[in-house]
Order: sequence, then C-alpha cells, then structure tokens
Amino acid sequence: MASLHRVSHNTQDPAVQIFSELQEILCVDCPSRSTAERWAARFRSGDADVTDLPRSGRPVSATISENITLIESMVMEDKCITVNQLEQSMEIC
Repeated sequence: MASLHRVSHNTQDPAVQIFSELQEILCVDCPSRSTAERWAARFRSGDADVTDLPRSGRPVSATISENITLIESMVMEDKCITVNQLEQSMEIC
C-alpha cells in the first residue's frame, strides 16, 4: 500500500485513469471500477475524508474475541458439537 502515493491526486482526473493507476499498483487487490468511480466523485465534490463511517446492521465479521471465547468453551464442553449447532446457538448465520 505504500506505493499508493503514486495515484493521481488531481481531483479532475477521470475515474478511468484513477482506476487504471490503482490496477497497476494494487493488481488483484484493486477495488472495482465502480468503487474507484464513487471515490473520484466524492473527491471531486470536496469530500476527501477516507475514514470508514459507522455502518448499521450486523458487523462485517463475526470474529470478535467474545465469540471466539464462547465458541471455544462450547467446543470444550461438547467435542461432538457441529458447525451448524454452533451457528444456531451463536446466531451468526
């Protein structure tokens, strides 16, 4: 990610050009073209904040320390517990 400073900082550059530069730098980790277009539109409108905003709904990941601890204890208590049973009791699927 250190080489991202090479991506154009000119807010008037077309999204296609910015996407092309991102592809060159990030290869398979490059965001989609529509994401690059959305970012370019935000930057052009003056919104240069790149921090993630809070999102509603459930978390993107169920891998939180409380879940890990609870699942470990459930498995230690019943070594024959299935993944489906864990999912149902944790309500993560």
